[in-house]
Amino acid sequence: MKSLKTYRITSVILMILCTGMLIHSNYQKNRNAEIIDQYFDLQQEYTKIFDDIQELEDYSHRLEEQVDILTKFISPANLIEMDSIDPTIE
Repeated sequence: MKSLKTYRITSVILMILCTGMLIHSNYQKNRNAEIIDQYFDLQQEYTKIFDDIQELEDYSHRLEEQVDILTKFISPANLIEMDSIDPTIE
């Protein structure tokens, strides 16, 4: 009688432990899935930012070319050194 009672108590404890391990395992799988999702989201964001930077660099080069073209039409006496311009004054 005593061994049957011990067997039942041991079985209940083992079932509780197995349930806890399953819950923990599912939590870890969900956590890993979230980390993978975050990785791909960051990768997409990086790609978008990199593309935007490339576009800004192209735009900057076009602006520099336009400035060079426009400075050809200005006489050297009227040119102002870029270093002497104060960006705080508008």
